[in-house]
Amino acid sequence: MNGSRMFRRVRAFLISVQLVCLTVTCGSMARAQNPLAIPADLPRYDFQAVLDIEALKLAAHEKVVYVNRTSVPHHDIVFHVYPKFRVPKDGKLKLAKTLEVLRLGPDEAIDPKGDRISIDTVQVDGQPAEHRFEGDDNTVMVVPLAEPLAPGASITIEIAFVLDIPTQWGRWSHHRGITTLVNWYPVLTVPKDDGTWGKEPFVPWHQPWHQEASTYRMELLLPKDQVVASTGRIVDRIDQPDDHVKLTIEGPPTRDFAIVCSNRFQVVERQVGHVTARVLTENKHDANARRALDYMAEVLPLYEEWFGPFPYDEMEVATSFFGWNGNECSGLVMIDDRVFNMPAAGERYLDHLITHEVAHQWWWNVVGTNGYAETFMDEGLVNSITARRLDMKYGRNAPLIVWPDGFDWMPTIGREDLRMASYYKWKAKGNGGPVMQDLGAMSNLQALFSLAYDRGGKVVDMIANRMGDDRFFEFLRHLYGTYAFRILRYDDLKAEMERFDPEGAWPARLDAWLIQQADTDWAIEHVEVTELPRFAEADAANPAAQIDAMTHRVTVDIAQNEALDEPTDIGIVAGESIVNIPILPDSDAYDIPGGRVEKVVGEADGHPIYRVTVDLPAEPTQIEVDPDHRLLDTKPSNNLWREQWRWRLTPALTPVDTSEMFQAYDRPSVILGPFVDQNARGGVKLGYFAPNKGSVNAFFGAMPSLDRVIAGGEGKLTYLFGTTWNAGIFYEDGINPNYSTNSAQTQRGGRVYLRNVLLESSSVLDDDAAFYEIYTGYGNIFWEGDVGRPTPGMLSALGFRFKLNTQAPFWDPAEGRLIQIDAEVGMPMYQAAYDNYTRWQVYLGQVWTLGDSAGPLENTRVALRGMGGMAWPQDVNFFRLGSGQVHRALGFNAQNGSAFWLATAEWRFPIVGEFGQSVFDRALSFDKVSGVLFYDVGETALRGDLRPVVHGVGFGLRVDTVLFGFLERVNLRFDVAQPVYGAKGGPVFWFGFNQVF
Repeated sequence: MNGSRMFRRVRAFLISVQLVCLTVTCGSMARAQNPLAIPADLPRYDFQAVLDIEALKLAAHEKVVYVNRTSVPHHDIVFHVYPKFRVPKDGKLKLAKTLEVLRLGPDEAIDPKGDRISIDTVQVDGQPAEHRFEGDDNTVMVVPLAEPLAPGASITIEIAFVLDIPTQWGRWSHHRGITTLVNWYPVLTVPKDDGTWGKEPFVPWHQPWHQEASTYRMELLLPKDQVVASTGRIVDRIDQPDDHVKLTIEGPPTRDFAIVCSNRFQVVERQVGHVTARVLTENKHDANARRALDYMAEVLPLYEEWFGPFPYDEMEVATSFFGWNGNECSGLVMIDDRVFNMPAAGERYLDHLITHEVAHQWWWNVVGTNGYAETFMDEGLVNSITARRLDMKYGRNAPLIVWPDGFDWMPTIGREDLRMASYYKWKAKGNGGPVMQDLGAMSNLQALFSLAYDRGGKVVDMIANRMGDDRFFEFLRHLYGTYAFRILRYDDLKAEMERFDPEGAWPARLDAWLIQQADTDWAIEHVEVTELPRFAEADAANPAAQIDAMTHRVTVDIAQNEALDEPTDIGIVAGESIVNIPILPDSDAYDIPGGRVEKVVGEADGHPIYRVTVDLPAEPTQIEVDPDHRLLDTKPSNNLWREQWRWRLTPALTPVDTSEMFQAYDRPSVILGPFVDQNARGGVKLGYFAPNKGSVNAFFGAMPSLDRVIAGGEGKLTYLFGTTWNAGIFYEDGINPNYSTNSAQTQRGGRVYLRNVLLESSSVLDDDAAFYEIYTGYGNIFWEGDVGRPTPGMLSALGFRFKLNTQAPFWDPAEGRLIQIDAEVGMPMYQAAYDNYTRWQVYLGQVWTLGDSAGPLENTRVALRGMGGMAWPQDVNFFRLGSGQVHRALGFNAQNGSAFWLATAEWRFPIVGEFGQSVFDRALSFDKVSGVLFYDVGETALRGDLRPVVHGVGFGLRVDTVLFGFLERVNLRFDVAQPVYGAKGGPVFWFGFNQVF
């Protein structure tokens, strides 16, 4: 029989069948070393399911046995049913922009339909029962009970349902031959002490999971060619007719039950103690699969030593098309296909992900948390543990990308820079808030990462710093053993720390760090070095003492300028040695080898000064507070005595090199090298970057498309006074081959501006997505990419710009609109017949994906735009109609005027959906090829006379190009256009990056 017929037959069978409940204990996995106590009466789930790959459906019968472990009766039973989620219309832009950060488009990873699960029947203790859906997102299912469920009593709920599996990337999906089933079934919410239930909403941009550890058993019928990674262990496999197989999967208690399967998987595995470690990927990812297996083999025994026993005898990692680079499930880690496709240079990032996600098996799976309300409780700890383990292996802030010999000039970033840069940037923009708040209050991914992951991780670092490593891990082992298969809450953490270390005042300290936002800021105030003679001892051969050498007496004053005096160290580099001196704020004075530390009265804000005096055999070359970067210091740049810069010389300077992402977070960076950028300029560029303060770039080179030499630069001050306001200056000077000074024949000019950024672009190529600014300009171009004002001479102007771009994704919009308004007034700076001018321009663009209603054209897009502008006086050319960004059938100076209008229609269509080609060991991949048919029409006017309307048609190729797996994504744009009416010449060729609009 075919797959869909078999699906219908088994679905009917499942709805009518009563499953036999099996109690699963630790004995079912005899090899696992599991001395952890398992709470009595955990929920138990039994599934019988059929996965129909051809029909993209899963039919399941779910049986849940629940015991009321609260002290009050239940009047209903409540489930999370996450596949009921449908992206609300007013939330689509936010989710699309979040996916942009992950380098995915809404067409790739937003399910246009949603509500993919249908509940056929619900029974309570064998009797039909009603159910209803609640919550703004409709993902909470309430089953009212005919009789209250008394404390200690049990109940059996049976649910028959069908899951419709979409083809987008996602938690429940089938994409490029891989089926992912995560958070796919109705799961009990967590009961409260008053007998009610938690009803946390679904959050599509993170992990709002709050659920109890439970015992799972599943019988799954699926095609025989599917290779399965799952929670638990496959304990039985029985061949079925029609090339199907029935798998029985079970195991000790876990936090969820997940499955990833494909007929394209290959398996590599290794025995690591009592655990079978296994990686399932496509054959093309074999090298990275074996690396992932190596990393898993390293961390499993390490984590057992640090935290306690791993209670399972299998641990699997599988390729997925989920979107996040890595994601933890119970007994299973999903790694993004793009990560497995990275070059060997990125193996440390793969190590980072395995290190992080496997740690979640202890902290989230075995020890549960409330992922919606208290994300810090697992993510903060795991973030800290990940950094600790990788510091041990590679060294602090070691490069995350390690290029092969001869390519070490390529862009890279330190692990600590990556970990902390986004947090300090987020803070620099005036953001803040407690770490302990729910996902709804955080409201976006950047706030979540900055608070729960980055700040939260450093809080855990500071806990370890205060306790000392031995006591810290002793505490973690205690916490793990106590809360295994339970849920650890913030109040529990404070109580446990108070019991473990009564002298540490931990509840107040944790609240200060995590709720009150109290900070630490150690700063070196003054350093003095004095040379003193050192005398040799007198003896019989040398009766008089002699000067043997010079001793260097070093006096260091450091201040702590914030609310929290965290203990730290001072590291002094002297000769070949490094001297570490502890700073203990609770002590007024104490001796150290060769010196003394004293607390003296400070004058600034009443904060004390700590004076360190020490004698050293060599002159110090550097002094640093907190040299191991254990503290969350508000101003890490003032921790150094002598400022250090990061220098780079590269033979190919790209926009990635000068992006904020690739700079040190705690010191200035300087880079020099030849460049080619998104504005078709090439030459040599020098860049300076001061983190969260500003940047300066200067360049000299050529712009071949305009046949001219260029020189210029830009300076920017960022996040003025802790806000989203920036200020800057830009200037570019162009000289054509005839060294003409006629501005109509060349491009020169710039502006000084003040801008409020409403929405930053995550791209290293694109300007801010939404902003408004005021500027004063000089010349005939005022910003990068400006097509200019073809006047006979230079202009001086005062202007205003507004831009709102909701198109997503930025490299190839599937939907959204663009609005841009420019207005300026000014005067000529050359001999002219007019004293002043006014110029305005409006730009509107819209993109739609046709969708299901378009039948075979569902994956194609229509894009429309309109542009128009006017200037006074009307006898001067203030606008260019022709360019690669405006009318593509006209050359750069083919038609100018004092007014213009333009309309464009584009049809964008896929040509090759999975191109799959790459170069440089997959550092640069070409994923898709698409085509564009476009029609540009427009005209200009001068002195009130309309020029001919120019019609142009053209064809373009777009090559979806991915840098380093997922780091950056750009469309290489190749356009050829031909005027068909109103102008002669052609064809005209253009090259650029991303869609024109």
